Amino acid sequence: MLKPKSRNPSKSLDGIDLTRVVDMGDSDRVVIFLHGLFGTPGHWQEVMQSLSSQYRVIAPQLPIDHQPERRRNGMESVADLSGIVAQFIESLGLESFVLCGNSLGGLLAIDLCVRNPNYAEGLVLAGSAGLFERSPIRGLKPRPSKDFVRTTVQGILHDHSYVTDELVDHWHAAVHDRDYVRFLLRVSRATRDRNVEKELDQLDLPTMIIWGSDDEITPPSTGKDFQRLIQGSRLEFIDGCGHAPNWERPAAFTKLLEDFLPSCFASS
Repeated sequence: MLKPKSRNPSKSLDGIDLTRVVDMGDSDRVVIFLHGLFGTPGHWQEVMQSLSSQYRVIAPQLPIDHQPERRRNGMESVADLSGIVAQFIESLGLESFVLCGNSLGGLLAIDLCVRNPNYAEGLVLAGSAGLFERSPIRGLKPRPSKDFVRTTVQGILHDHSYVTDELVDHWHAAVHDRDYVRFLLRVSRATRDRNVEKELDQLDLPTMIIWGSDDEITPPSTGKDFQRLIQGSRLEFIDGCGHAPNWERPAAFTKLLEDFLPSCFASS
């Protein structure tokens, strides 16, 4: 199992617990991985391990997981969360990096790049929010059943073997916290309200779009829309894959990154 580590293990930074940041590799070529609403740094595990011999790979735990007092200490807008990510990146003192985001993480990466021209060397979007997304928590009510939780998670992943009893139990316990459910609904609304369609033509950096061919949350047509709206972007589909290709098909995902990343750092 991938072990979180930090180069500043006793510190935290405005919402990001630095003891829960996964940081591997020693290259000056850096890739930052941003997970989605129900994601964790662990969902990048195999991808990061494969790339760590060539790149420094970093994945923070975003402050959207289940924690006490999360609703009161949570975000009101996507900009709130991307601002926290920007402060985290600044704290690392990096000279160049590529942003790679899944779902909400993709939207955060886009938000950072459109607000800050020349911010990143490259951009990778996987099942990104920002254009169209079927909310993975539609119908969520206080104290949902385990069957509801299982069905919700199955809607994210094409291969239901990933939906273990342990995973269902974990999320069932989390969504029995009413404050956390209110927080999730607020994040979902903020994600829905942050539409980037009219801003994507501002992006002027190498962009790879990786989509699951069986994504039910952001359908394949949404990946095609991103490609159409981001000049010069490249779109690749992974067959037999849902909304989190980095987690569900890590080998295929890694191969696409290995082909794409060198072009991002070519002039660095």
